[in-house]
Amino acid sequence: PKKLLIYGSHLREELVDAEGFGWKLRGEARLDWSKLMAAKDAEVQRLNGIYAKLLEGANVDHIEGYARIRDSHTVEVNGKRITAKHICVATGSRA
Repeated sequence: PKKLLIYGSHLREELVDAEGFGWKLRGEARLDWSKLMAAKDAEVQRLNGIYAKLLEGANVDHIEGYARIRDSHTVEVNGKRITAKHICVATGSRA
C-alpha cells in the first residue's frame, strides 16, 4: 500500500516528463484522491486475504485486537489471557 501511494503521488511528474520522450498528453493531469484511496484500500484487502489464507493453511490461530504481553508465554488480547509456547505479535494499522 505504501508503494502504491508513493507511485500514485509521483505519477503526475512522470506524465509531465513523458512529453519529453514523445508522449502526447491531453489536458492537465489531476489526482482523484478518492480513487487513489480506494485503490490503496483494495490492495490492503487483497493482501490481508492472502495473509489470512497462509496463516490458516499453517494452522495458526489469528486473533485481532488490542494486546498486552504479560510474560514470555502469555498475551492478553481484549481482556482475555492467552498462553502458548510461541506467540507472534504483529503490529499494524487500520485500513
